[in-house]
Amino acid sequence: MTAIRTVAAGLLLLLAGCAENQSSDTQILIGATTVTNPGAAPIEGSVIVVVGDKIRAVGLQKDVPIPQDSRRFDLAGKWVLPKDGGRLAPGETANLVVHDHDANGTVSREMTAGQWKH
Repeated sequence: MTAIRTVAAGLLLLLAGCAENQSSDTQILIGATTVTNPGAAPIEGSVIVVVGDKIRAVGLQKDVPIPQDSRRFDLAGKWVLPKDGGRLAPGETANLVVHDHDANGTVSREMTAGQWKH
């Protein structure tokens, strides 16, 4: 009976850990062409790490570590730009728009303070 309780306790801990991973406040935007501020050169194949409402990192996929405990969004073929003339940089609030096909394309998604609006 003690062995069964030990296994049950272990399973509960494992499930609790899985539930915690699913509720991560870390979001990874992968593969888009990103313009970090008006007039900046586009970064093709970018990674943007958003933790809570802030940007933690922006850069090339090869240069930005991707946390294991994160929600990932494949944005290949899309463009990410700062919202309302802002900046996409570490420490900045995650306010951005995702455009289809190019920087002037249709807005497909919008993030305000780290939350997706549509």
